[in-house]
Formats: sequence, C-alpha cells, structure tokens
Amino acid sequence: MADTRNFIVVTNGEECVRWLRTAADHNCKFIFVEDYNLGKILQLVDAVSINGVLLHLRSQDVSSSVTLAPSLAQEVSFVEELASAKPGLPLLALAESSSEQFLLTILRAGIRDFIRIGSQTNELLAVLGRYSSVGYVKNDANPNSRDEPSQITAVINARQGNDSVMLSLHLAQAIQERQRTLLIDLGMPHADSLLLMNLTAKYNFIDVMRNISRLDTTLIDTGFVKHKSGLTVLSMPEATDDDVQISPAEIYTVLRTLRKYFPQIVINVGGVNRVDFLQLILSAVDRTLIVGEQTVPSCKRNFEMLKALRDQKVALPNPGIVLDHYLSKVAPDSDSIAKSFDLPVVCTLPPAGLVRLDSMNTGESILVQNSRHLYAVRVRELARIVLGEWGSEQTEQGFSTKVQRFFAELNFIKS
Repeated sequence: MADTRNFIVVTNGEECVRWLRTAADHNCKFIFVEDYNLGKILQLVDAVSINGVLLHLRSQDVSSSVTLAPSLAQEVSFVEELASAKPGLPLLALAESSSEQFLLTILRAGIRDFIRIGSQTNELLAVLGRYSSVGYVKNDANPNSRDEPSQITAVINARQGNDSVMLSLHLAQAIQERQRTLLIDLGMPHADSLLLMNLTAKYNFIDVMRNISRLDTTLIDTGFVKHKSGLTVLSMPEATDDDVQISPAEIYTVLRTLRKYFPQIVINVGGVNRVDFLQLILSAVDRTLIVGEQTVPSCKRNFEMLKALRDQKVALPNPGIVLDHYLSKVAPDSDSIAKSFDLPVVCTLPPAGLVRLDSMNTGESILVQNSRHLYAVRVRELARIVLGEWGSEQTEQGFSTKVQRFFAELNFIKS
C-alpha cells in the first residue's frame, strides 16, 4: 500500500467517473466528491495522504447544459480558494475541451496540469505519474493522534445474517487482548453488534461523520461505547433516517481519521452488496476477510460479489476466506471452495449452535464464556494471523498449541 497514489476527484459527471475507473490501474485510488464543497475537501485532505486533487470543470463540457454547468468564473474562484487553503497541494483540471485562454486562466488560478476527459489510458497515467512521489505533506495539529502504522481488517459477506457480526465482534475482542482495537459496525442489519454485546451507544457513526472536525482522544474516550473487554465500538444507528445521505468521501475521511487513534480496527460490512460502497471501504483497509458457508446460496452470492468487485478492478487487500459453520466431511470442502474462489481459506469455524445462541441471548463473549470451545480457539488463531503472529507462535509454541487445539476439537466432537 505504500506505493498507492491517492487522488480526490471532484465531479458529479457519470461519464467522467466511468472513464477514470476504467482507465486507472491498481496503484491509483480515486476518492470521489460530488460537489464543490471546500470544507469537505479540506477535511478529506487532512485525513488522507493525498497526491493531488482532480477538479472536473463542467463549464467546458460540450454536452453540459448552460443552465446546469457552473460558470468558469465560479470554478476559477473555487480553485483559488483551494490553492490558498492548501498551497502545496497539486490541483489538476479535468474537462472535455480546452482553449488557450482557458488553460491560461486556470493555470494562473493554481491548476498545475490539465487532463482531457476521455483521453487514452497511457496519457492519463502519465500525467498522474508525475505526482506519484509528491504526496501532500501536512502538519497534524492533533497532539493525541498516533504516528505508528495501524491496520484495518474488513469483514465482508454478500448475505445478511449473524455470521459476519458474530465473527467481527469476537475477532475484535480477540485482537483487543493484544492491542487496542476499534470495532466499526456498518453491516446489515444496522447495530446488531450493540445488541449482541448488550451495549447502548450515545454516539454513532453518523454523529462522528457530522462532527469529524471535533474528533479527538477526549471525544473517543467519553463518547464511544466500550465493551467490558476493553473493545471500543462504533456502530451505525439502529434506526437511520431515510433522508440521511452518506457520501463515499465522508466515510473515507472518518476511516482514515479513526486510523490515527487505534492500532487495530475491525470493520463489519456484512450484508452490504453495493460495489461502489465496498470499493471505497476496501480502498482504505489492509486485510479482507470474506465470510461464507458451504451452502450453495452462500457460495453463489459471495462469488457474484467477488466477480462484481473484480470486474470493477477493485483490489482486495490480503484477501482470505473464513468458512463458518464448517463441517469437514460435507462437500464442498475448504480446498474446493478455495480453488473456486481463487482465494485461500484462512480459517474454518465450527457450527457451535448452542454456544452461539447462549452468547447472543446473554450478551456474553464466547471467548470468556466458553474459552476452550473450538470456536473460541479458532477465532484467537485468526486474530494471530491478522496480527502477523501466527508463524512465530507456531514455531515457538507448536507443541502446546497443537495440544490446546486437540482438546478443543475433542470437546467439540463430544458436544
């Protein structure tokens, strides 16, 4: 991820968005903002390592209606404001056409480069490549933010249900045993993580999004709900107003800002199928866990979701499959599923019906209530994989680990 170039794109033109997504390679990530909102763009610039901002100047679109397109004077004024607010930030113009006078005007306003919409892929990448090593360097005024690298793990599942949120909250709790962790629950249905952990939140993801400029250590410590394990939880509100609109840029800003305060973040987006939403989430994470079962519906829906992501050239960071309710003697087995999806199976979880039901109804963690159960053992193994500890622990504690797993599996068979 260190070689990735991040560009903010300010456009509401569908053709422009489609062209950029088709032409870009995996080293370019575009964060789309639909309107000329200076405050929103500045928040995003402050939250993310940015190589440049691409501004779609609609006044030069041949196909735009005169009544809908902004005037060149308005666009130039916005360019000047943005250049004044962030002097070192590269600004690039996108337009369908140009003239010498137009180019001279925007260059004087602060634009560094011009790209014609619809140009060849190699031309686009050549221009963006000029800013591959620039990177906008900003001063973080918040003394409480972290300088150490953090890690975000996304849990995705094409189907709604309890599996994704159960794995997410238990994985986050297992990681919390080693490092401070935040669980972000954006899955469907909303706020199931709070119900399963018997928590009530006074601050939710929408609140953070609307008050991102106020986010600091004090707000996190006093406003975010904490589980008794020490895990911090941030969820969507259980009841979301229909008129609440969440832009991709706002979600990206929140994720990148929260990354400064937690060494580990687990984000549940189980049940979410929107490719554009998943593309945004996956562009901000370091590891992707796809939760599925051996059933035909689960395999079919998750395969369709992965195909849609791959068709859009969405990169899956460190992907792996977690097979839930897994029975080794039932087809298709883990090897067959891994081959079909062209992804490794990193973990298999047992059915554990009674143990899960007890946890869901009492709000108690399986890691505490049934710490020796195979489900708890496997989740902790997955946590070590996420943390990069699995290889070393296998070498140093190989015998004891195998004994622990043997008794866990023996208890599982007896149950």
